[in-house]
Amino acid sequence: MASMRAAAGWAARPAVAAARDSITVDGRPRTFVSVTAAKSAVKPAAVLLVLHGSSQTGRKLRSFSGRTFDHLAAGGRVAVVYPDALKKLWNHAAVPAGGGPADDVAFLAALMDHFQARFGPVPVVAAGYSNGGQMVIRLVHEIPDRLAGAAILGATLPAPGGMPGVDQRLALPVLLIHGTRDLVVPYRGEGGLWGLGARHRGPSAPETARHFAARNGHTAAPVEEPLPHHRGPTRVVATRYEQAGHLPVVLYTVVGGGHVVPNPHKKAFFLLGRTTRDIDAADAVAEFFPDLRA
Repeated sequence: MASMRAAAGWAARPAVAAARDSITVDGRPRTFVSVTAAKSAVKPAAVLLVLHGSSQTGRKLRSFSGRTFDHLAAGGRVAVVYPDALKKLWNHAAVPAGGGPADDVAFLAALMDHFQARFGPVPVVAAGYSNGGQMVIRLVHEIPDRLAGAAILGATLPAPGGMPGVDQRLALPVLLIHGTRDLVVPYRGEGGLWGLGARHRGPSAPETARHFAARNGHTAAPVEEPLPHHRGPTRVVATRYEQAGHLPVVLYTVVGGGHVVPNPHKKAFFLLGRTTRDIDAADAVAEFFPDLRA
């Protein structure tokens, strides 16, 4: 894997064009923001869906992540799409019923159809932060055939019995990033919001990574590798499942990191904790998935 550029940070703000649009799914308008190169005669060859956390919107996550994902669109190869959940909350576990929660799997599948009709049969990678990461986990288990890969930031598998749908067991490359001082979705899986509530409410981040590794057929033990440390109180350890003949799964553990999207532009977030200078989430996503590389 190529070296991270997180220490130096991204260069000047990229030349991109952002447009807000909507499609109709189940009789409801569903909105999204798409970001593409400002001046490019070439159609994007891949789509990256970036799903926001609860109480956010696509625009909010774009800002929250320091607009670093925009750099993936600047070269013209990738269209970065920020969908909006209804009422700022993805339906990551509940099964829709009459008058019940929105069918967000149907929405995101329709959004993939929308961009593949526009650009051709391009690969789609889904990335999600927090509640958006939980939604990505649902997509992996329900429509893995529609995805070229998944990135899960600050999210873990639901507690036993909380996984909806069927697991089609289609192998996919999976990247995970999680801070050990995440108080919203605890790294070790215990506790609830801000550490309140019953303990051991769900699997830990390492258990989540092991789940996807087993799903991809890995039988060998992972390799742990500390990333180069640049500055600041956090550090990053990569746990790599990269067995020959099996698609990779990598967990980046941000030791001392909070419930954030690591990027070089923001040092810490009130109540949510610290980010890190040792990894940039957008950079890591771009380097992990070949379809997103310029």
